[in-house]
Amino acid sequence: MTSPIKKSSDLLKTDIELIRKSIAPWATDDEFKTFMYLCKAYDLDPLKKEIYFIKYSNKATILTSRDGYLKIANLNENFNGLESDVVYQGDVLTKRDDGSLHISYGAEHLCFDKSKLTGAFCSVFRKDRSKATTVFVSIREYYKKDAPIWQQYTNAMILKVAEAMALKRAFAISGLVTREEIDDEVE
Repeated sequence: MTSPIKKSSDLLKTDIELIRKSIAPWATDDEFKTFMYLCKAYDLDPLKKEIYFIKYSNKATILTSRDGYLKIANLNENFNGLESDVVYQGDVLTKRDDGSLHISYGAEHLCFDKSKLTGAFCSVFRKDRSKATTVFVSIREYYKKDAPIWQQYTNAMILKVAEAMALKRAFAISGLVTREEIDDEVE
């Protein structure tokens, strides 16, 4: 099933009103136009929660998740997969000739001791490039001790940050951010 946003010119006035009312009720006309433009440009459906409009302290922000970035990548004929993992103290990362990272697991990796977690990496591969787009993110920069989801799913959350950043860079996605990229007060 295709996204209703993909054919935004075919959207009924009632569909647009539903999106405005349920997803972006606080948006000004210009903010809503920008939101709908990004929905169409990246083929993300706000009703499926692939893209979000939030407003905090009168500042509009358009968000997507790692899954939104992954959808954008999967729609690109040059996407050739990704490779990612969390990194613990004692793990060794080695850069391959293609720019991607290889991880050799240390003894701490399988203990899943959160105090030993150092971050996560992701390499995104494209058929039209000889080098992978690779990022490493440090847990120190992103861990949110006051966020229950980060406490419960630390590995999954830092991995999502790495994947989102790599996908964003590999496919030149602009105009969209993830929660981890914006101020804590918005959360």
